[in-house]
Amino acid sequence: MTMNTRAGELVARIHYGPFEGRFRNVPVVLSFALLTSLLLGVAVHANRTKTLECVRPPGEVATCETRLIAPLLPALSERFDAGAVREARYRDVYDKGSVVGGYTVLVDVFGHETGFGGTTVEQARLNTERIQRFLQGQDGSTLRIEVLPSYWKAAWIALWGVLALGLAITIVVHDCRDLGGYRIEVRDDPREQPWTSAAALATGAYRLQAQDSPRERLRLRVTRTVLGIPLRVHELAVPPDVTEVEIEQGTVPDWFLMRDQAPPRGGRLVLRTATGAALPVIPELRRGGERVHERARLALARALGLSMS
Repeated sequence: MTMNTRAGELVARIHYGPFEGRFRNVPVVLSFALLTSLLLGVAVHANRTKTLECVRPPGEVATCETRLIAPLLPALSERFDAGAVREARYRDVYDKGSVVGGYTVLVDVFGHETGFGGTTVEQARLNTERIQRFLQGQDGSTLRIEVLPSYWKAAWIALWGVLALGLAITIVVHDCRDLGGYRIEVRDDPREQPWTSAAALATGAYRLQAQDSPRERLRLRVTRTVLGIPLRVHELAVPPDVTEVEIEQGTVPDWFLMRDQAPPRGGRLVLRTATGAALPVIPELRRGGERVHERARLALARALGLSMS
């Protein structure tokens, strides 16, 4: 491999990867995503404002209109003839055997029932009485009933939906952490150039110039990529006393292992110096198989002019 001697220019480009993703938790992610959709849908439903407006113009048929207003959704309305409503009845709402609220039931001439305005017991009884008085009222009467949602109930359901969404995102991020790979660029460092002292340039003086190793002027630019999209970039200087490129191996964290399962193993490239110090090329251990790590190790060693044994 040809070494470029001009400052800041590319010496070599190495592709390190691809690494293995973890997709065994896809059913769990889909379950959490479905649960999130259901919970957020229920939260929106519980956050609806319900209104009933009725008017009886003199000499005309009384009409009523119900409206359902929910955030992020278009309003739903239904108009009907008040004369088709035979009566209004009150019904209790039970939870674990106890009365926790009530609502009004509109019964038409065919016996069909339509519920309206689930709220507290007192308010639901009052709404039922007002509707019944309107049905028995005279010309010119009007009626407007607005039933506000239970905001705390909607917020509580939405909170559980957000938590389910957060768990789904966490699992996706954890399972996809090893996707993609790295692009390692070996470049000349423009800040580390051979220098000549002023005294050496004086007339009659000997010209003295340090004969440094070419590796003293090299830097690694490491770019994390997924599907060819760069996500994170970091740089590190190549130590002047680097002796070889090694593969550091160890266990990779996995949050979803069973007790009898061995943790997966991974590796990463490190630069080993003459003093025994190890400089990691990438920040974390990655699962990609021995061939992936070995291929990148040989390419980087060749670019740095090191032994490839």
